[in-house]
Parts: sequence; structure tokens; C-alpha cells
Amino acid sequence: MATRVAGSLCLATGVGEEMIASSMKDYEEKAVSLALNRAKLQDLTDRLKGVRMSCPLFDTSRWVRNLERAYFKMWNIYCSGQHPQHFKVTENDSEFPYDQ
Repeated sequence: MATRVAGSLCLATGVGEEMIASSMKDYEEKAVSLALNRAKLQDLTDRLKGVRMSCPLFDTSRWVRNLERAYFKMWNIYCSGQHPQHFKVTENDSEFPYDQ
């Protein structure tokens, strides 16, 4: 599970293709390559820092709004007497706004 989470994080930041290893041998090769090529490592570091402020992965306010929206949806489902059910949280959902 940890490898899938790490892979998802890499893909979300846009560096997945370069960072995801398919085997221990591939992992070792990538690690050694970065260790021996400081310019490549610096480029990777700079790109990660660059997306940090624009990537949804690091948008804590958005995450909190959507979590609150999910709580609001769950509460409305419960109050309407429905059984628990799957639902999808969408941005700017006027039916279930997070701030009401």
C-alpha cells in the first residue's frame, strides 16, 4: 500500500514518470543516478518546489472545503432518512455547499 501511495503522490506532483520505480533494481538505478548527477537532482527538487504552491495535492484549504462538503452531504443524507450511500464530492457543488 505504501508504494501505491508514494506512486500516487509522485504522479500528483508531475514527477511520477521520473520517480516511480518498477523494481528494486530500477529503484537502485534511479537513486544512484540522482546521487551522481547533482544537476538532475537539483532540477527535480526545483520542480517539486515549483508545483508545491499550485498543485491540488498541497492545497490544504481546498482539501478542507471538500472534506466539509462531504460532511455536509453525509449529514443531509442522514437527516433525510436515507441509508448510507456512496457519493462524489465535486467542486462548487451548489446542492451541498460546504459553508452553510
